[in-house]
Order: sequence, then structure tokens, then C-alpha cells
Amino acid sequence: MMKKWLAALLAVLTILPTVSCANTNEKEPESGTAENTVPSSSETIAETDAFPAIEKQDYKGATFQMVTLQNEPGNWYYSEELISSGDNVHVLNNTVFEMNTMVEEYLGVNLAFENVTPITTGGEVFTTVQPSLLSGDDTYQLCILHPYYSYNAFISGGYALDFYELEELDLNQPYWNREVMEQLSINGHAYIGLGDICRYEINMLYCNKGLLSDAKRAVPYESVRNKTWTIDEFTALTSGLYKDDGSGKHDNKDTYGFASLWDANGSAFMQAANIYVLARNEEDTFEISMYGERLLTLYEKLLRWSKDESTYLWRFGDKNNAEKNMDFHGNTIYFTLDGLGTQYLNADFEIGMLPLPKYDAAQEEYMHVNWGNNLVVPSTIENYEMVGRVLEMMSYYTRTHVREVYYNDVLQLRVSDAPDDREMVELICNTIVFDPGIAYCDGYNALWNLVYLPTFTILDGKESIAAYYKTNERGTNIALKKLFKEAN
Repeated sequence: MMKKWLAALLAVLTILPTVSCANTNEKEPESGTAENTVPSSSETIAETDAFPAIEKQDYKGATFQMVTLQNEPGNWYYSEELISSGDNVHVLNNTVFEMNTMVEEYLGVNLAFENVTPITTGGEVFTTVQPSLLSGDDTYQLCILHPYYSYNAFISGGYALDFYELEELDLNQPYWNREVMEQLSINGHAYIGLGDICRYEINMLYCNKGLLSDAKRAVPYESVRNKTWTIDEFTALTSGLYKDDGSGKHDNKDTYGFASLWDANGSAFMQAANIYVLARNEEDTFEISMYGERLLTLYEKLLRWSKDESTYLWRFGDKNNAEKNMDFHGNTIYFTLDGLGTQYLNADFEIGMLPLPKYDAAQEEYMHVNWGNNLVVPSTIENYEMVGRVLEMMSYYTRTHVREVYYNDVLQLRVSDAPDDREMVELICNTIVFDPGIAYCDGYNALWNLVYLPTFTILDGKESIAAYYKTNERGTNIALKKLFKEAN
């Protein structure tokens, strides 16, 4: 649908290039009517975010077809309809609807969305679009992918377009993550896109402020600001807090300084310490970069911490096992590790939000590896200008509208209400990185094992990771050579 019935309604929200770069301190004009109002999604549009250098177009309803998995409409990229409600339950859906509509009306296109279900292999997006790729049909214009599924299939088959070929994209704009796109490029081609348009999955720390206060321990906001929030401070802050429930058993009924599912979120400690599985070398290819004194020291600290009585971890296979897992809502966990989201908004105690710790104080920045979506544009698209313009406009409006609402209304992190936690979340979202090892591990078991090294070895209590690394090193090197050869 083109949502033409909203054209006049949203005209005042469509910011024209000739006026958008000016500083606008005045209140935005109201939109809609009392009976059917589209909410003005962002409280403010950052003055540094210049409107894209794209003139208004009329593509006469040309379809821009997106395809994805595990992305229900209304959650980020696309909304099917405006939902009238007396509360904020649908605020994100309606803001995404607004973003879609502004893009459609500005460019004269029709945004369409396909969420593939069910999911069994993770590669369902590729298998869905493969027939059109093989026939050369311009059926899909954007593939929204899991952090590692299907990239190798798209690239090795020649089915992924180089984002550098989309001349309408201004990758220097703050709503694109050009640095990461360059980091993930192969043979000089940026086959994977990343920016504010993407729904990030970022692992971070949550803490129970009440429990910490009772234990006379402060939420380390100042340490974060002073850049002294390190793995050593984290492990010290979560130790010495164990309390048995009286049964004498060390189980999920007790109180812990740290308790969490330990999976990809645990592996994120590696990138948080500025340790990447893969890095670019002088030959402009990838090489294994993780193994060395820094990883060995980090692992030693994590292993020692994992064995402390104040730490409780469970495996992915036990995520639904009530005999093993724990719920942060239960008020028996000081710190937990989870993705940025709304899962703890209904807790009956005050929550604190914190970035993952650095390796040491000398590390310049905090780092949070993205386990969320990235983008692939099929090589079969015909209208490069249209696709580039749609992506540019969606990226801009996601940054200036959708993300603002996500912070303020979905996460309930308005600056006036939760200044410390809002600051922490913005820091987290501004320090997103991506490890090439994650993007390209699909189908390569050895590389996949290295991506999850801190997960499996910690859970297995391995005193040394040398043998585990050595076992997977050769297979990973073979995979890397194959990756660059097939991408030519």
C-alpha cells in the first residue's frame, strides 16, 4: 500500500532539503487531526544530522520489497498500519509507520515487507530469494539478515551488490556505519551494510540498584564516565555477594552477584576487550587476530570469575529449564547480562544499565559487538538510484525518528527521568563494532567455534584454551582463503 490517504496528513512532517539543514529550535508543527493523529515521533532532531541530499521523487508506486526473518512488522523496519491506542503500547509501531509513510510520500514508492517463517536453519532469507536470484528477476530490493546466516551464500554466488555502487548513499552521514562496512568488505567491495536503519542486538549489563545499595556498593556510572570501568572492576563488584537460600545447595534458588544465560552475550566480552576473532591484514584480507597475551589474560580472569561462588551461569540449552535458569525479576541477582530491550521494565525494583567493561583503563573506548541485523542488497536490482534513495531516507528517518522514540518511550529513558541510564545506553549504541569473524562464520565450523570461544570454554571450565584454539585454527585459515577466492 502507498498510504496515499496519509499524504496530506504527513506533508508537514516531510522535511525538504532546502530548509532541513537550518537549526530548528521551534516546536515541530502538529500533524494529523484529533480523530486520527500520527504522533510526532522524535522530541528533537539532532542539529548535526543534515537532511539527505536527495530531491523529492516520484517513482510512481514502484515497489521496494524487503525480506527478513524474526522481524515482526511494527518492531523496526516496517509497520502495516497505524494503531490507535490510549497508551504507549503501539508507539514504536506508529513511529515506524510514520517513517515508512514519509519515505513513500517523498519518493513515490511502495514499501513492502516479508517476514519469513518458520525458522529452522537460519538461512531462510537466502532460500526465499534464491529463485529470483537465479532467474535474474528484480523481485527483492533489500535482505535483512541475522548476524551471520547467509552472507557467505550471497557473496560466494555473486548475489550481493556492492553498497559502494549505490551512488545515492552518503556513507559519511552519521546514520551509516561506514567504518564497520569497510571493516567487513571483501576484495574492496562492501557487500554488507550497517547503520541506524539496522535493528541492533547489543549485549550489556543490567544491575539491581536496591540490592547494590543494601550491599553498600555503588552503580559504577562515574567509573564508566572516567573510562575506568574495566574487567577487573566488574569482577570485583560482582564478587562476595553470594547468599545461600538455606538449602545448602549452590543452585538457581540462591542469590548471586552475577547470574545469566551464557551464550553469544558471553562471547561479547571478547570484543568489549578489543579482541577480534578476525582482523584485516596488510594483504587486505582477513587473518585470525584473537590469540595472544590479551586473550589469554582475559580468559584467565573470566574463568576465575566464573568459578567464584557469586557467579552463576547456564547454557543456551537450559534457557527454558526452570531447574537451571534464573529470572532477573526475582530480586536475587545483582548483575545480569542481556540484550538491550524492554524485558525488565516491569521489574518491581530499580534497574541500572551499564556498558560492558573494557580490558583495562588504557583501552581507549568501550566496545559493543552487534549481534543484530545487517543488510544485503541483491545484485539483481535494476533501479540503483531508487534503491539507494530509499535506503538513504529510511536510514535518516530511523535515526531522527525511530531511535528517539525507542530511547524515550519504548525503553522509557527520557533524559529528564533517567539521565544516568540514558547516557549509558547512548554510549553503548555509539560504540557498536562488528567482528568479521561473526559475519562470515556461517558454514565454517572452525570459525564458528572461535567466535563462540569464551562461551564454550568457560562453560566447560577449560583451564587452557590453547588446545581449543589450535584445533580450530587450521580450519579457519582454510575457510578464509575460500571466502576471498569465491568472492572474486
